[in-house]
Amino acid sequence: MDKKASMADFAALLDGQLKNYRKGFNPGDTVTARVVRVGATHVTLDVNAKMVGLLPIEDVTDADGEIAVKRGDDISVSFVSMQKDYFLFAKADVAMSAAIVAEDQTIRHAFDHGLALDGKVEKEVKGGYEVTVCGQRAFCPYSQMERFRKPAAAGADNPYVGQTFQFMVQEYGSDDRGTNLIVSRRAVQEKELQTAKDYLRDTLDEGQTLNGTVVKVLNFGAFVDLGGVEGLVPVREISWDKVVNPADFLKEGDLVTVKILSLDWERERISLSIRQCQAKPLKPRTPEELAAEAEAQDVKDWMDAHKDGDAGFSSLSSAFDRLKL
Repeated sequence: MDKKASMADFAALLDGQLKNYRKGFNPGDTVTARVVRVGATHVTLDVNAKMVGLLPIEDVTDADGEIAVKRGDDISVSFVSMQKDYFLFAKADVAMSAAIVAEDQTIRHAFDHGLALDGKVEKEVKGGYEVTVCGQRAFCPYSQMERFRKPAAAGADNPYVGQTFQFMVQEYGSDDRGTNLIVSRRAVQEKELQTAKDYLRDTLDEGQTLNGTVVKVLNFGAFVDLGGVEGLVPVREISWDKVVNPADFLKEGDLVTVKILSLDWERERISLSIRQCQAKPLKPRTPEELAAEAEAQDVKDWMDAHKDGDAGFSSLSSAFDRLKL
């Protein structure tokens, strides 16, 4: 047999096997695995993937302490989580399902490391909302659903129920009443806001011009969101026209171009100007100013026409005398 052909056949066979290998599993996935080795603490499994699976020995040990599987047996297992070099499984028919184990581990990991999890708002309850996170029921207080709570208009649908948002796990544990799981969407928003602030702190400069969105209009000016931080446009900086009521010039949601007048990160104050991004209108001239300007132009025209001769100097002197009157 040709050696090159043999190697090519082997490579093709290997590629075919690898294509059929699973790259990963979702929590709760049930698969049929083959026992490769029975160790002291875990059973090593072939789960048709590039990494082996491990099953706690307790899951296949009966009440008498006998191990119920041996090498070569096929066994039904459920995926729990991925470790550094292997997949962790649980026996599919153990009292606590692998899916619940995985969900608990996911929530615990998110709680310990300050990570966000997707959650669906199921319904409004006393004091807040019931949210499903990783298959478990959680509670989100009203104050933790939004940075600035906006009550729904009379007769309107609740803007949160049925929606999926990201939540941070604020409390996680168990007591005699069951699992205590409290989540916060507001914490996610504040974390994102802080990230945006840190970025803008390094990129914004006084004198810079940029676009923003009006988020609040008050008697003393308007607040503009710059993409994570808000700045104030004082009344005098809204327009070159006289501004008595800022609401006559701006409303929430307006897109505006602003110039940064000052930055005070310690007090979190940013002063902005809209009018300095607009052309300054010419000041209207009085009739007296227009008349004087016309007379000066007449003098200039006469000078241009009589540049030579004594008569020109005499007439020029008379013209200046008239201007002094």
